Amino acid sequence: MIPLIMRVTRKYLLAPEHETCASVYHCLSRVVWRTFIFKKEEKEFFRKTMRQYEAYCGVKVLAFCLMSNHVHILVKVPPKPKRMLSDAAFLEKLALIYSDEHLADVKRWLAECRAIENKEDRKLAVRELKERYTRRMCDLSEFMKAIKQKFTQWYNKRKGKTGTLWEGRFRSVLVEDGYAARMTAAYIDLNPVRAGMVADPKDYRWCSYGEACAGVGLAQQGLLEVMQKPDGYAINEPLTETWQEVMGEYRMMMVEEGAAADQEEQGVPGESKAKRRKKRNGFSASEIEEILKSGGKLSAAQMLHCKARYFTDGVVLGSREFVDRFFYRMKEARPEQHTKRMTGARKLRQVSDSRMYSLRDLRKDIYRIL
Repeated sequence: MIPLIMRVTRKYLLAPEHETCASVYHCLSRVVWRTFIFKKEEKEFFRKTMRQYEAYCGVKVLAFCLMSNHVHILVKVPPKPKRMLSDAAFLEKLALIYSDEHLADVKRWLAECRAIENKEDRKLAVRELKERYTRRMCDLSEFMKAIKQKFTQWYNKRKGKTGTLWEGRFRSVLVEDGYAARMTAAYIDLNPVRAGMVADPKDYRWCSYGEACAGVGLAQQGLLEVMQKPDGYAINEPLTETWQEVMGEYRMMMVEEGAAADQEEQGVPGESKAKRRKKRNGFSASEIEEILKSGGKLSAAQMLHCKARYFTDGVVLGSREFVDRFFYRMKEARPEQHTKRMTGARKLRQVSDSRMYSLRDLRKDIYRIL
């Protein structure tokens, strides 16, 4: 019998072309015991820290959402640069996260390295000094570790606490650039809508769409990059020319006009908040539940308004070719672990969209209406 769940060593959770092309990952990290610690100040500090290390590590946050007890980040990680940073660029990077005092120390150490007479020894000393700091750049694990570590130190000091704050390491799904990345970004931005916190993601300050609608340039740039490719195979070609047009298309992935959406705005007398918040975008929770019970197919918009495990547990998400490419590389690297399974891509269950596949063949509790 072919195993349903494949063991994937994190070391091998890399795009097949990660050394030459950028890779996109959906990262999820939860607070220990699922405690609701993220209030306004906590969300704002985490957001600022994320942006700090985004610039320092040289990665690109495409989409994000900070919830009460967990965070989602869709991030593009470029390949590590082959050439060493110049002294000026190196010090400019360090100034993003280090104090003036520490930066002065590094400048002194760098000057001492540059003063070494022997050319080979000088080059080696400079390289070792720079690599001590640049090893975190263009590295997904180091990026997430740095953010979480700094937030934990700030939070514990502020609250007079000690110990861990997170449920171990973060979880990640390798996402194909293009259609799968756009769907994942929309899924992330709809978190506060699914949780009933807002009716429209533009009204939630701590998600990428809310920031973009408020005019934050970094958020706009991230979502514009998500919308760059019309599908998972095309070259990097913009869909449209203006921000308004691109965001109109992105919004249509999340918000559809319909009777149920209109009803939610007005509300029904005597209807509970929990029931009212499940009426979304032209379809209701009962309609989705009926589709799932009957073995029917969900539309892409309906799937985005469910808690769909493919976005957090699928391991790899994208076109059939993309998922298979990862699978065959993994099978070649660890043949002893994958002797029975011959193909990697698994179609998403109960979804009418035929463009997305997952590495894991999820079968239980795939979708949940919150």
